[in-house]
Amino acid sequence: MKKILATFLIFSSIGLGVIAFGVGGSPRPNASADAFTRGPDVDNSSVIVQLKGDPLSINSATKPAAGKKIDFNSNTVRSYRAQLAAGRNEFRRWLRANAPGAKITSEYDISVNAVAVQLNGATLQTIAAAPMVERVGYNALYHPNLSESYKIINASGAWTAGGGRATAGAGIKIGDIDTGIDETHPFFNPAGFSYPDGFPKCDAADSTSHTPDQDCEYVSPKVIVAKVFYNKANHQNLDAQAIQDHGTHTAGIAAGIYDPSLNAVVNGVSIDDMSGIAPGAWLGNYNVFPGSVDNARSEDILNAVDAAIADGMDVLNLSLGGSYHGNNDLLAIGLDNAVDAGLVVAVAAGNSGPGQGTVESPGRARKIITVGASTNKHFVGQPFTYPASGAVERLHQR
Repeated sequence: MKKILATFLIFSSIGLGVIAFGVGGSPRPNASADAFTRGPDVDNSSVIVQLKGDPLSINSATKPAAGKKIDFNSNTVRSYRAQLAAGRNEFRRWLRANAPGAKITSEYDISVNAVAVQLNGATLQTIAAAPMVERVGYNALYHPNLSESYKIINASGAWTAGGGRATAGAGIKIGDIDTGIDETHPFFNPAGFSYPDGFPKCDAADSTSHTPDQDCEYVSPKVIVAKVFYNKANHQNLDAQAIQDHGTHTAGIAAGIYDPSLNAVVNGVSIDDMSGIAPGAWLGNYNVFPGSVDNARSEDILNAVDAAIADGMDVLNLSLGGSYHGNNDLLAIGLDNAVDAGLVVAVAAGNSGPGQGTVESPGRARKIITVGASTNKHFVGQPFTYPASGAVERLHQR
């Protein structure tokens, strides 16, 4: 039996009141969670270095008030960002003097105040000795971990309270940090949608081999962001295109449109009444598993988190997990800080359970919403009559 990994997202009062929805799917296309062969837990050739000083999301001068978001255009935020940048430059100079082979590959100041460093022969202990360093950890690796899922969570009442299913979630931006979203899928038909101010956002982040607008090929008035976050993307010509289907699946559950004419066929049986939980919401594609990549490093995921906050997302979904446990690993800290920055963040509990102590990172973060598995109540069946004059019986298969 296939294990279904579910994640609840709870919307704020913007447009819909309070609504929750489940997001999940198999870790690899057409593969069950149990069949997935997990890779290593960390990349010990690189580290994430947390520097001293609060990031924008929690600094007393730049943290947004309740219900608000960071104002990136304010002089206070700009000034503090310059201060954090000066601290990173100081660390860069320290590296040149004490670990000249090491190279900074990513920088962060929104969800965490940190840099990612390719060690190139330097040791973790050497990096940790820098006076401006708070802590250091190896780059952790994470892995991507329903049709009528709304029935499981009783979404109908929320739809009614929010003015109807078709527009539920209108005005909300959901960032899906996953394997990408196929914007051409009929479940993301953009009819009736238009880009909000400042969108689309579709730069080929971290990929110098692409022109700045190349990923605009993968946006629409429904899927308003298409960005790739993979440290080696520029070497492998990877972009935000959804090659694997996990992210398309999770995004569809979150915000697939409601169109009574849509249906799917499973084993020859038509499934109707398809709908995402927030059909009126916009979606953001933050692809951390481009191409056939099935291990995303914390470096890449943190880059996606910072970008989603800067882009103005309201909700983040991460249906992924890694066996790198701990309540205080840097990705968990970054997601907690994203909540302080005004976002609702939902994360899968992982595929390691059931059992005590099996919640994976970053599902162990304290301020996010973490949800485990659920049973899909949908059955696929073919009616038949036996005997010909008798009662109709139904044979169901999962």
